[in-house]
Amino acid sequence: MAFRSGVPKLREMQEVVGGLIEPVEFELAGAEATMFVNDEGKLVDRPVRNWKADVLCPLAWGDWTAGDVVFTGGVGPEGETLALSDAQVAELRRVDRNVRVLLLDDDGSGVVIG
Repeated sequence: MAFRSGVPKLREMQEVVGGLIEPVEFELAGAEATMFVNDEGKLVDRPVRNWKADVLCPLAWGDWTAGDVVFTGGVGPEGETLALSDAQVAELRRVDRNVRVLLLDDDGSGVVIG
């Protein structure tokens, strides 16, 4: 999947996670970040645990993440989804060198790299 521009749109995130999304806010590399998960990811026939997502964003009460996720920066002053910082991308790459990352230019255009 190639995101057209800026941060991924709702439908693009839903396509990546395979259903409706649920945001999980957490800290990544010292800054606010959001992990979008499939709202019903554990209700599918054989949910697959995403260990790498759990390392980056441990959920409370022994909960765990199922399936693919989308990471973005935090939330801006007008409620907009922000891009990941360079430090956040580096932290994602530390956990998984093969993570797909949306690189953004100053004008907000970007491409997914693998």
